[in-house]
Amino acid sequence: MYPSIATVCLSGTLREKVSAISQAGFKHIEIFENDLVSFDGSIKEAASMIRDFGLQVVTLQPFRDFEGLQGKDRQLAFDRAKLKFDQMHELDTDLLMVCSSTHPRAQGGIAQLADDFNELGELAAARNMRVAYEALAWGSHIHDYRDSWEVVRQANHSAVGLVLDTFHIFSRGTELHAISNIPGDRIFLVQTADAPSLSMDHLSWSRHYRCFPGQGELTINAFMQALASTGYKGPLSHEIFNDIFRRSEPLQTAQDGYRSSQFLMSMLPEHKNDVPEPTHLSGFDFIEIATQSKHLSRLQALLQAVGFRRVGTHRNMQAEHWQCNDVQFVLNSDPHFADQFLEKRGTGVVALGLKVDSTYATTKRANFIGMPVVEPEQVNALHNMVGMQNVDGTVWYWVDTSTSQHAFDSAFNKQDENADSHNPSIITQIDHISLSQSYPDFLSTLLSFRSLFELNISPAFDVFDPQGLIQSQVIYNSDSSFQLAFNASDAKSTTSAQFIQRAKGSGVQHLALRTDDIFTCAQSLVDAGVACIRIPENYYPDLQARFGLESSVCHKLKRYNILYDEDDKGGFYQLYTQPIDGRFYFEFVQRQGYTGLGAANAWLRAAAQQISN
Repeated sequence: MYPSIATVCLSGTLREKVSAISQAGFKHIEIFENDLVSFDGSIKEAASMIRDFGLQVVTLQPFRDFEGLQGKDRQLAFDRAKLKFDQMHELDTDLLMVCSSTHPRAQGGIAQLADDFNELGELAAARNMRVAYEALAWGSHIHDYRDSWEVVRQANHSAVGLVLDTFHIFSRGTELHAISNIPGDRIFLVQTADAPSLSMDHLSWSRHYRCFPGQGELTINAFMQALASTGYKGPLSHEIFNDIFRRSEPLQTAQDGYRSSQFLMSMLPEHKNDVPEPTHLSGFDFIEIATQSKHLSRLQALLQAVGFRRVGTHRNMQAEHWQCNDVQFVLNSDPHFADQFLEKRGTGVVALGLKVDSTYATTKRANFIGMPVVEPEQVNALHNMVGMQNVDGTVWYWVDTSTSQHAFDSAFNKQDENADSHNPSIITQIDHISLSQSYPDFLSTLLSFRSLFELNISPAFDVFDPQGLIQSQVIYNSDSSFQLAFNASDAKSTTSAQFIQRAKGSGVQHLALRTDDIFTCAQSLVDAGVACIRIPENYYPDLQARFGLESSVCHKLKRYNILYDEDDKGGFYQLYTQPIDGRFYFEFVQRQGYTGLGAANAWLRAAAQQISN
């Protein structure tokens, strides 16, 4: 199999799409009929441009409403087919993709449809061309790949084959077992798309919410296993209809498409020995925050308040290593380094360490997928850590135990751990990290993490900010020691959108640190003068009534502006600081068996932050 992508996936003119697809690394392309019709030039000129970019056209598509017609309708359908064959000749492609009919006068019946395709196959073969039949999920008579395969089988023509499209298969909940019974040489084209799990009509779902494999919730891996069993060797192409892609930069979309293609290729048996499996993550190792001197003291005071100690200073830069139990921070205020970031973004996270079993295997997989790998020499680092640069500019290093320890030993001078704090160590781990991103960056980051690491994905949900909706989604590992929350919003004044505006781009909006004693944590922050967001008083009587909490508990929650929630596993406490530099803030949480991230309180947190701003 080899990667391909349809021009319909991208925004822009045909030239802009072809250029982006070529730059992203593709060698094969599907031409969507609308892009060809709207091209400002002849088909020969379009074909020449495509060749100049080093691309080969695998199919012209879609050819609609062909089969099951009678009389004049049928004759017009065959006349259109002849025109498409002429265009294909100029495009130097031999495959026409035909999707199942939605024509109001089309009739059903496998035998009749097979006769139509046999006749179309004769026309195609006379020109050394082929046709491939796809079952649309909303097709009038054919909407199941098992039926489209039966049409192809009964057509019994070497120039007539099958299209398998993951969206049409999964959106109707069609089983995959029958795929393994289809000979691979009778499958002429495979189109891939992922999607979020939604309850809506098939057409609307398809036209607005498809995404690249790795960005949605469909079980694409199961499809790839079934496909591999057929012996199929043809193009593995993306066909995506997505409102976000239609307004995104075509190069970013094409790059995501190529990485998604490599993600699919990594699932195939032929790559089992040369591409490592997705890496197991076991949590966060460290977080590096860039800040200017005027904000450094606030960060230091906050960390000291909850039991962090400064345990090292960088050998060459103005940077400090802080630690509490196994939680590590680097505060980087070096003017040369930090100001480059801060001039644009303000105080915020610039790098993170992810705990992995093998840095070598993770790097090898990242190179295969096509992720932008960052080597130590590229960032003039004393450490030997390798990682990936995310689309928002942050660097996510992958480290095993020895790598992390060596990095801090080589780059930092140790200092007395008791020099800066005598407060108890009340932080136990990094609970989760929250990103606020544009929708294109949201999808790019989601793909990066899901293609590299062994992660689960939650259903998307909406947060009701007073200024509009925020879409949220969480990816997490098997024991939830790694949890990454994504937030994106089209509304211009939501808390998520405000962060992006102030930071001039996507990034980490807040960090959640876990404690076993939220009230001691809250008092320590008060004693250190760390300001937290104020929660409206009306929240607490409702909270007491909803969960039957004792009044003394609710009084303490109100005193410290702590939020609370419960699920069937236990309780959850949340406390948010005021943003540092107007952008970046901390959350402190205590879990008593609770498994979520406090989604039930997200709307109130957003409302409180709007008031605070």
